[in-house]
Amino acid sequence: MDDSGLSLFLEPWDWAVCILVLFGSIAVGLYLALRSRRQETSDAFFLAGRTLLWPVVGASLYATNIGAEHLVGLSGDAYRYGLKAGTVELTTALCLGFACAVLLPYYLKNKVFTIPEFLELRYSPSARLCFSGLMLVICIMTKMAFTLYAGALVLHSLTGWDVMQVVWVLGLIAAAVTILGGFAAVAYTDTIQAAIIIVGAAVMTLVGLDKIGGWSGLAAAVPARVHIAGPLDDPHYPFWGVIAGAIYGGVFYWGIDQVNVQRALGARNLDQARWGAMFAVLLKLTPVFIFALPGVIAYALDPSLEGEQSKQTFVWLLNYLCPPGVRGLVLASLLAAMISSLLAMMNSISTMSVRDFMLRMRPKTSESAQVLLGRVAIAVATVLGVAAAYLISRTPKGLYEYLQSVSIYLVMPVTPAIVFGILSRRVSQAGATASVLVGVGLSALCLVDLGLPGDWGEKVFPFLHQTLTYNYTYRGLWGTLIITAVLFGVSYSTRPSPPEKLERTTVRWSDLAEPFRGLTDWRLHLAVLAAVTVGLYYWLW
Repeated sequence: MDDSGLSLFLEPWDWAVCILVLFGSIAVGLYLALRSRRQETSDAFFLAGRTLLWPVVGASLYATNIGAEHLVGLSGDAYRYGLKAGTVELTTALCLGFACAVLLPYYLKNKVFTIPEFLELRYSPSARLCFSGLMLVICIMTKMAFTLYAGALVLHSLTGWDVMQVVWVLGLIAAAVTILGGFAAVAYTDTIQAAIIIVGAAVMTLVGLDKIGGWSGLAAAVPARVHIAGPLDDPHYPFWGVIAGAIYGGVFYWGIDQVNVQRALGARNLDQARWGAMFAVLLKLTPVFIFALPGVIAYALDPSLEGEQSKQTFVWLLNYLCPPGVRGLVLASLLAAMISSLLAMMNSISTMSVRDFMLRMRPKTSESAQVLLGRVAIAVATVLGVAAAYLISRTPKGLYEYLQSVSIYLVMPVTPAIVFGILSRRVSQAGATASVLVGVGLSALCLVDLGLPGDWGEKVFPFLHQTLTYNYTYRGLWGTLIITAVLFGVSYSTRPSPPEKLERTTVRWSDLAEPFRGLTDWRLHLAVLAAVTVGLYYWLW
């Protein structure tokens, strides 16, 4: 297939369906947000007044997680490497289960706006500022940039529009919705668009399975690519490396990352937050089938895509699997995924910018001024995200793999200090500081190696290119173990934190043994979802 096969225009019927579905969902989300707003306070703008119910919390968690890197990046990586590219998508039960049991109760008990705010309660004001700064970098340089670029790449391939011009337009649309409606608009729009994402991608998957002769036909055509377990020395997606990655990277993502946790912080109470998290776990059983599986189907139908073309597997799927009308719906699901993720990022960026930085400089800032500053922060973040998207456009790696590796390297330094800071009263501020400094050095080493061209990394850092240190999942595992050892080593050799700091910020283990509440108990829901997850892994092994 030549390049022209990846640059078809959509038919008018596709555009009509896409625009109607996409902008209709945004309009409904804005309407619900503006109707529910009683007054423009910081609590309402940043956390929807802490009134969200579990369906909205869960759907918003899912929509926030599913960005263009899933539809575009995951399908492209599945085309190249098989279904194992989606291994991490089934680890959510483990990560959100831990968050519900250990992390969320302490966030909600302290009524924090941001996770950095919680770190100030546990450690110090400097810990809050450092972590908030890191999260702002992660949100803008990885999450926002990848989402903007991946979505623009597809629209460029379909229409010929300039990639960076599309990035600007998409960024401005998302910024306008967030500025107008605040977090309530984000949450309600996410809820609607989660349904659009699932329906659109599921239709494409079913059409593809029909063309290839069902699951049995796909397994017969590409038997090596329908298994989810990559070998131990797999350079891209080793199964046990990915599972280990869920322990440190996934717990951070679902339980500490401000963009995701903000959905739970906006819940009416802890029960609603936990039920919403379990709903998100249920929805997260779908990506391996509706995002990764289509990439495998595309390979089975046409294994000729190479290089840059393989990055555009999603475009191939649109062009060759979706009839008119359906193509517009699937494209709407891509744009919905991208806009939902951008809305979440922009709202979290504005929340951290105002609550963690601006209020520290001017603690008596009025409620209306906080909202105004939040809107200004969204505008600035949009400009920075567009600039970062330009840098992402120059990477030679697959979008999904590159995003996963960069994210793990960036969060590795701080994850142990936060998780064990809640789990252990013996962890001290000195231990946390030392562990973060060591972690920054390890992460910098990995990021430098990632950025070196060709085989320069193997020449400069040969110890990073062995079987169990080459893949980013293994590097993250070893790095996390080293950082954790430093955390406890320094903590046990220095003075512990004051008891008054620990009372509201660390686990009281007796509190975890809550009475069983029957069918409404979130732990029962987690057990069922975990069993389904293990069953899926076994089936796809």
